[in-house]
Amino acid sequence: MQIYIDGKATPLSAEALAGMLKGTSSATVQKVELIAQPSAKYDAAGNGAIINIIRKRNYKAGLNGNIYAGGGIGRFGKANGGINLNYKRKFYNLILNVDYNYNKYFYNSYIASTFLDAAGKTIGQSTADIQSTRTNSNYTPNLGMDFYLSKRTTLSASIKPTFQTFHRDGVANINNRQTGNGLVASQFMNLVDIHASNFSSGLRLQHQIDTVGRELTIDWDYYHYGNYNDQDNSTLTFSPVSNRKSIIAQDRIFDTYAFKMDYTHPLSNGGQLEMGIKTSYVNSQNANFYQDPVSQQTDLFAYKESITALYLTYSRTKKKISYQVGIRGEYTHGQGEQQFATNRFTSSYFQPFPSLHVDYKLSEEHNLSLGLNKRIERPGYESLNPLVRIISSNNLQQGNPALQPVIAYNADLWYGYKNSFFFGLTYSYSKDDFTSLSIPLNDGIITTLPGNADYAGYFTLQAMYGKQVLPWWYTSTNAILSQRSFKGVFNDVLLQSRGIISLSATSYNSFSLSKNCSVMVLFNYRGKSMDRSITNQAFAYLTMGIRQQFLNKRAAAQLNFMDIFKSYRNYYQQNSGAVQQLWQNQFETSMIKLNLSYNFGGAIKNVRKNNVAEEEKKRSTLTEN
Repeated sequence: MQIYIDGKATPLSAEALAGMLKGTSSATVQKVELIAQPSAKYDAAGNGAIINIIRKRNYKAGLNGNIYAGGGIGRFGKANGGINLNYKRKFYNLILNVDYNYNKYFYNSYIASTFLDAAGKTIGQSTADIQSTRTNSNYTPNLGMDFYLSKRTTLSASIKPTFQTFHRDGVANINNRQTGNGLVASQFMNLVDIHASNFSSGLRLQHQIDTVGRELTIDWDYYHYGNYNDQDNSTLTFSPVSNRKSIIAQDRIFDTYAFKMDYTHPLSNGGQLEMGIKTSYVNSQNANFYQDPVSQQTDLFAYKESITALYLTYSRTKKKISYQVGIRGEYTHGQGEQQFATNRFTSSYFQPFPSLHVDYKLSEEHNLSLGLNKRIERPGYESLNPLVRIISSNNLQQGNPALQPVIAYNADLWYGYKNSFFFGLTYSYSKDDFTSLSIPLNDGIITTLPGNADYAGYFTLQAMYGKQVLPWWYTSTNAILSQRSFKGVFNDVLLQSRGIISLSATSYNSFSLSKNCSVMVLFNYRGKSMDRSITNQAFAYLTMGIRQQFLNKRAAAQLNFMDIFKSYRNYYQQNSGAVQQLWQNQFETSMIKLNLSYNFGGAIKNVRKNNVAEEEKKRSTLTEN
């Protein structure tokens, strides 16, 4: 699943993206699009659907805005607030959003590891009981400007800095037992302070060449992300008694530059051509600085990557059938270097990505759709970074510079009834599929890193129903049966599985109690599943909320009760051949949140007759980053 904002892919890591989205108010979001079968116009990266978050823009002349604040309580307190302003006149539109989010929570993990020899016999065991309290805050101002150069030409500019802070106070109780040795007990104390900043800026020039639909769009974008991680660690062993302290500083910095140009050309037979070019360049710098009472050490890793893409799509709509066929070609060149060129790697490859999507209208109430495409999933920058990240004194994480991209072939067939019920079959075959691999080092220490399996196959059978059932009841419910097979070699042990059949289901229901009051109920169930070498345990949770509007629907209050029965679970077993692990993660999911919001502003009346501006034609969503 890929996350797009205003039609553009986000280059941030999953952690950085989560922080940015947590600091974004829902009041700034116009709609969320789910693109199940991305066309050749979109980046070939990512094996799956695209979620496109489209932010609001003001189409009414004058000043409009929204102010909101909220708070919550679980074991610890939470808070959020912000203001969103739009000011639009005939020749320009100004946008200012400021969002803030604060969250304090617990995150506890229990890790049990079993070490096996080549014959599968147990040769050692270790456990880590990790208790941690974490504090996360995000501050996200955003300034956007639209300049209407003419009735057909718009220039948009945006600047969006994001500031994040994170603190973790953790203690881990460790027990190691190796064959022939006694039990070694220790305690690991871990204090972490992270300061991260994300700066994004962009320009978009959108020109409607004529009134029949020819359009040219040009985008320039720049992203900068810096993550500065300071750790103060202390390991206390009880037999023999010793206390070892260390300080670690970890810096993660990357810059991204991108240029994209898209052209749309309608044809006389009801068809349409789209073509375009995109080029991007990433420069990533990573450093670990270690310091303990007897030594100092520095480890560096730099990675540079460029991607150049061309695409062409042809689509046509008839009375009963519509289709779109496309081809996209991408050339990727990456180069990594660790510790002053002592370890270098280079990767260059070109891949074509064809796609086909067909919709066929059987009747007014019944329709079929078919999608076929080829996609690529490139390793994330942290997944290539071999520098160590510390979980506890005997559990580490790091990237793998030898990681290869995943090539995926996808097919789906859907049946729709009255645009409310959908039934679908999907299958994906992934070559060199990503997986997680744990490797024993020494003295019971384990490092976990990504690797490539030979292949993975993913099959789903899905049913979805979404409808305004009654004037006071809306439901959106889905159920998915899935099975994932895979084959790979882990720690010189061949692992192969057909997977297990898993059931998952989600049901969202909204009930109107009155004209201004509604109740929301969300139920989520995830059955036991097998994801490559990881077996996930089942869980279910229930969330409820009530929303009241007042002041002529300009103001609203919403009270949410999240994970009411504290039933969410994140338990799984990982089989890496020589190492088998049980992970039990518990974090703060049960909480109560209250949010208040108020919409203000309205149109500005023009006094002079020659200033009475005709309403601007609503344009395609413009991008701001």
